[in-house]
Amino acid sequence: MAKPKPRFVAADTTIAPRRAEKAYRRDLRGPDPIVRVGIMEEYDRIEFSVDGPFDLIGKGGVVIASAVSSQSRWMVLPDETDEARVAFSILTTAFADRDSADSLRDRLITEGHPARVAEIGDQVYIDGRLIADNVKYRVLVGRWPTEKEAKGGLEPFREEFAPRVIRQVVRPATGSLDIVEEADSSGRRFKASDGFRIATAGEATQVTLYDVREGTGFHWEREVDRKYPGVIEIAVDHRALLMAYTELPLELYLKGVVPSEMPASYPLDALKAQSIAARSEVLAKMGAKHPNDPFDLCAHVHCQAYTGSTNDDKRAAKAVEETRGMVLMLNHAVAEAVYSSTCGGHSEDKVNVWNPPDAPHLKGRWDADQPVAGLEGIDLSSERQIARWVEAKPKVWCNTAAFGDLPTILQKASDNFRWEVTYTRRELEDIIKRKSGEDIGQLIDVVPIRRGISGRLMEIEIQGTKKNLRIQRELNIRATLSLRYLKSACFAIIVEYGEDGRPINFHLKGAGWGHGVGMCQVGAGVMASQGKKFKDILTHYYPGTKVDKVY
Repeated sequence: MAKPKPRFVAADTTIAPRRAEKAYRRDLRGPDPIVRVGIMEEYDRIEFSVDGPFDLIGKGGVVIASAVSSQSRWMVLPDETDEARVAFSILTTAFADRDSADSLRDRLITEGHPARVAEIGDQVYIDGRLIADNVKYRVLVGRWPTEKEAKGGLEPFREEFAPRVIRQVVRPATGSLDIVEEADSSGRRFKASDGFRIATAGEATQVTLYDVREGTGFHWEREVDRKYPGVIEIAVDHRALLMAYTELPLELYLKGVVPSEMPASYPLDALKAQSIAARSEVLAKMGAKHPNDPFDLCAHVHCQAYTGSTNDDKRAAKAVEETRGMVLMLNHAVAEAVYSSTCGGHSEDKVNVWNPPDAPHLKGRWDADQPVAGLEGIDLSSERQIARWVEAKPKVWCNTAAFGDLPTILQKASDNFRWEVTYTRRELEDIIKRKSGEDIGQLIDVVPIRRGISGRLMEIEIQGTKKNLRIQRELNIRATLSLRYLKSACFAIIVEYGEDGRPINFHLKGAGWGHGVGMCQVGAGVMASQGKKFKDILTHYYPGTKVDKVY
């Protein structure tokens, strides 16, 4: 395998934009490796306050103001900004080795497609030890100035791949920022070029960011005020609006992730399993999730939910502290450790949900220690058997109703094990038009094309009187058929017809909440409540891995 040319990035430097399509060597130093987390993007203004003295530091370490003391809100506004220059390409697939990527590129070129290989991801070292080689080789086709034009080129690749359009920054956005103290007419004002940092004296002094959007597109979408430890940087984003991101120790970051991703009242061993999975995810994805951005991960469900210190909890903090430095290892490298709320009784193959390369420890399996009684031999990818599955309520770990005397918080999760949604034909037509941007005319049918091993739909065809739409990838399906995302893509479609033979209602009967790959969080909670230890939980959901302490 061809190795990327290393470039060193010091953990304590000013956060700087990364170059897309190129890997880096990332040196982390224990016992507190530093991570960078994106919090806000595409804001026309950002307001903040600080509960103690702070410095404002511009790009390159230039001091704008030092030892600032203020109980007021501060407002940041963009001024004289220019958007980033971007290009759009079609991502066909990705590989862990360069030779396979080159081979596909060469084949696509012979077929008349302008293909190229783009290298992303980091090689992650901790105290000189290589613990994760996150380098991936994407096979891309074309460059278009707009997303719409790029989407017009997707069709030739749908049969062989699950292609999607990606954005690449060719030239970063630039501009100056106004920083205004909102005290009164005599409030202080400062100016910064491209961006600045809010540096506090330590964890005891925190920054509050106001009106932070979370859950965008989901049913819990809202704006909230959040407190954050660590350094906060505010800069011009790709659209010449504002973004905010933070730089802080990994263990401190996890104390804001664990109670955001899993209820802190879950059993302690479930919280420990969540801590190790979340820590592993950070190290296994560095450089691969946000190659166009100046941060490693975002604070949203795309990566991992991070709410700063707003939801601090002693039990969650204890789980993080008692597993400090522990990660899942596979073949001497940190393993991906994705997770979702409720698998519905059977997890999904990673390769069915995201692009290759595949991962041997992320294969779909029953959420049970023993074969599931009454469902021996059922094929969840079969359209003939999916209705039977979503009606079944087997004794699997995430079926909380099958276990007695569970904590109240786990009992409440029963609504996500099996669920139903009903739309009139016109309701669903309107949703499809709004979410896809396409007018299909009158809806005729929603036809399943392909399901994964857990029964989750990976491809559907929406048939209309004006046109048909082919939708690929489970998240796209969940988004297209709901204003706020369906709970999962594992559902049976039952159509009710009128006397004229046209559909009247569409009933969706489903199982689970989330993509279903890796750890089932409700299942982990039930396992822990039944006496399973965190290593038992991790072995069940990530077979073939082992827990190791890397710092």
